[in-house]
Parts: sequence; structure tokens; C-alpha cells
Amino acid sequence: MPRDPRTFITLHDGMPEHHKVEALSDKAFRALIDLWCWCSRNTTDGDVPESVWLKRSKTPKVRAELLAGLVEPRPTGVHMHDYLEHQRSKAEIEELRIKRSRAGSLGGKRSAASRARDAEIDREWQASA
Repeated sequence: MPRDPRTFITLHDGMPEHHKVEALSDKAFRALIDLWCWCSRNTTDGDVPESVWLKRSKTPKVRAELLAGLVEPRPTGVHMHDYLEHQRSKAEIEELRIKRSRAGSLGGKRSAASRARDAEIDREWQASA
């Protein structure tokens, strides 16, 4: 079965109990996860344009909750606090995609060394017959 080509975010099992996260309302918690997923899917290294920020955070109350330590304001939108400490960077995601693509293109192909070994075994077998 082929590997799942989608990107993934990383959450540790204590994340919901972190003091910054535990204080969030359900809507703000959902917005936080949604924004992290959006950043990963769009390989932004944690940067979120204002239009996406406003759409995904929905209300001023949710935005205020997230801006209290989980999101940093920027001139063109916001940045997810410490994003690259916990999530893959755009460069890492691209490197992984290239690696998987190369591996997929080799799938089922035998290496030159393997073919040479088999040919040598065949020659030895034919010589002994």
C-alpha cells in the first residue's frame, strides 16, 4: 500500500494541558489546530496572511485568546508562536516529498549490483553444468 502523501502536524499528548492551551475556549482551540494544519498544508513555516487569520479565527474573542501567547501579530497577518520548533519547515517538507518521489520511481526496480550478482551466479551455474 502506498504511503500517505499528505503532510502531518505534530502534537504531544500533553499539549491540551499546557497552560496557554488549557485556557482556550473550544472555538479558540479548534482555530489553533485549524491554523497549524493550514500552515502545514500550505508550507508557510507558521506565517498566516491576514485574510486567512480573519477567516479561520472567526471572532474577535477567539483572536484575542490566540494572541495571548499562541499567535504573534505581523504586518501582513500573524505568525504561529514557536511553529518551527514543533512542526516541519517548508524545506523539510519539500525534501521529504523529493525523497518519497525518488523512492517511488525506483519501486520494484532491481539495483545494478543485484543484477550483476545474479548474472555472475548464472554464469557460474552454466559453467558447472
